[in-house]
Amino acid sequence: MMDYIESKESGSLVLLKKQAKLAPQLVPVALTEPPADGTLHFGDCVLLQSMCNEGTLAVSLGQQLYQGDNPDADPMYATYACPIKGAFSRNSIKFVSYDGAGAAGAPVLYGQKVCIEFASELGVRGFLSSMRSGRVQLATQLINKQEIFMQATTGEKPPYDCAWEILPANVDDRIISQGTPVVAGAPLVLTHCFTNKRLAAVHVPMQTDFGTEFGVCAHTYTETGKVNKLMRESMGRPTSSLISRTETTENLWSILYA
Repeated sequence: MMDYIESKESGSLVLLKKQAKLAPQLVPVALTEPPADGTLHFGDCVLLQSMCNEGTLAVSLGQQLYQGDNPDADPMYATYACPIKGAFSRNSIKFVSYDGAGAAGAPVLYGQKVCIEFASELGVRGFLSSMRSGRVQLATQLINKQEIFMQATTGEKPPYDCAWEILPANVDDRIISQGTPVVAGAPLVLTHCFTNKRLAAVHVPMQTDFGTEFGVCAHTYTETGKVNKLMRESMGRPTSSLISRTETTENLWSILYA
């Protein structure tokens, strides 16, 4: 009993250690109110929700990825699709301009290079990132796809691995929508600029510090059959095999406001 009391007072109990580790990630965050003009703006504090499993993109600081032969590099933390409702420091994000062309409050444009920054309440400046396989093997997920993680950065500008482009969900709208404001709440696709793979959430349960959550990865999921071609034919649209296939729900996301 005396050992228990001493451990409790010194904060060395396992339960107290876990609470101290999780508490900064569960700080409630106030989201931005829905915009009056119906468009997404740089600096808006929002949630990014998967249309596949309805989980929101979230980071787990207690699960740092193995970095192989480069231990001095900026830390990388695993990300998941969190099924818990609510806005916390671990799942609240904001879009910032990669090249500095978009000031805070300016509309985010389709096709513009952006970074997805996690809430400052985490105490770590981090951006959603991905990279192709190389000497530093990041194959820690059961999904067996390109890894997605939060990269903590200390420099002024995030690395190119943190750059993304927002595209409309409808393939036919992508060329004509380039340079126009992103519609708030509309389904969208996020493309990793370096590898051209889409941000995806899947129905693969994964154990995290916060319980069972869903996995996220960078992979372009498309229909394998000819349903998409038949649908286009019925609407009188071209059915050439040169047309890009529409992504499935794994690659579709929506933005949630307060």
